[in-house]
Amino acid sequence: MKKQRSHPNLSPQDASPTIEGHWLTIARAAWLLITGVGMVMFAIGVPLLFHQMSATCTGSDCLRNQLAPEALPGLAEMGLTLTEYAALQLLPTVLFAVVCVVMGALIFWQRSHELMGFSSSLWLVTFGLTLFEEEVRATGAAYPWLEPIGLMLIWLGGVILLPLFFCIFPNGRFAPRWTKWAWLIISALFVSLGTAAEVVPGFTTIYDAIAGYLWLTMVLGSIAIQFYRYRYLSTVNERQQTKWVVFAFLVTIAVFVALLLINPLFLDFTAREPENAVNNLLFNVVSTFAFLVIPLGIGISILRHRLFDIDVIIRRTVQYSIVSAVLAAVYFGSITVIQGGVTAVTGTQSPIAIVLSTLLVAALFTPLRRRVQTAVDRRFYRQKYDAQQILAQFAKTARDEVALDVLQAELTQVVQETMQPEQISVWIKPVTRFS
Repeated sequence: MKKQRSHPNLSPQDASPTIEGHWLTIARAAWLLITGVGMVMFAIGVPLLFHQMSATCTGSDCLRNQLAPEALPGLAEMGLTLTEYAALQLLPTVLFAVVCVVMGALIFWQRSHELMGFSSSLWLVTFGLTLFEEEVRATGAAYPWLEPIGLMLIWLGGVILLPLFFCIFPNGRFAPRWTKWAWLIISALFVSLGTAAEVVPGFTTIYDAIAGYLWLTMVLGSIAIQFYRYRYLSTVNERQQTKWVVFAFLVTIAVFVALLLINPLFLDFTAREPENAVNNLLFNVVSTFAFLVIPLGIGISILRHRLFDIDVIIRRTVQYSIVSAVLAAVYFGSITVIQGGVTAVTGTQSPIAIVLSTLLVAALFTPLRRRVQTAVDRRFYRQKYDAQQILAQFAKTARDEVALDVLQAELTQVVQETMQPEQISVWIKPVTRFS
């Protein structure tokens, strides 16, 4: 079923295990069937959900972002009707599903013969179509015979394929080998408990009590495996792939943390209070767009497009995040201090505090950015930083030195310190003299 297939961008030891022969045909047919069913259920569920969210709700079975009647005045103050609110809630979700399906289809088109490509593409599709669950569950509620299928899609995307992705990424192999059995046992346990909760009356309470902890343990364990693989097993190319995926997930998590620090009420999805309509709408839009980074990062990692630019992106992100935070603190601090001084002297407030603070921030930006860039390179990219310093020193020496022997020795030392080759040879073209 599996053997190594060479790829122009991969070395043999980096190549993902592949699916061959009739197994490949079966796998592709299953992918197309699951994707097709998921897209149909999602397409049916979106209009149903839109219809429900276009009406207010006062019962206990309201949707996550469905408004209560008392929230309508606050919505009117925003200049939105209930229909427009429902559309704004659903459009980001639809966009996220489309991006995940397109990225999954692209990976499937180019990498479906690889175990890593096949599993990641299927996970992206099910992840995008079932992340918020409500569209699939709405279809199951309207058509009860589709409810088991919707539940299987939710489990496939969030319970089975998500930890599988972390267990085998980036080369398609379980490492350490015992992770295969751990994944199978935990996935089977999760699905069994979930099935019992759907079928056995009263078991839902027990399932709800342990499902969250079980899922969290499974995901955290899978992430720990990724750290182990990165530290001890991954090749240079595989580490670059891991950086893309980790960067995508960290960006999403950072956005969530920032939103909650700005306003803890973003955690309240009930929308029972009028002001929560604004919170839920903003949180849904921003968080959904934050989730878009995940399929894009995975797609870039799997397809190997401009793979090595991730170091530049990480460096720039860290640098400008620190610079932005420091300048924001300086700006608001200087406004407070200057405004306080002006008020103490004149007894009135003056826009001069804002003007002076803006000029101060503009003057500090370039030197602060350079200092932060140097500090980040020295702390996290020491080898690259050292290489840059050595090359700069060699350029200075080459400009001032005229002795060929000294320049040759300096060049040899620079190459040794920056590239660390096993052997260095310098060939100097002999000078031909013409009479």
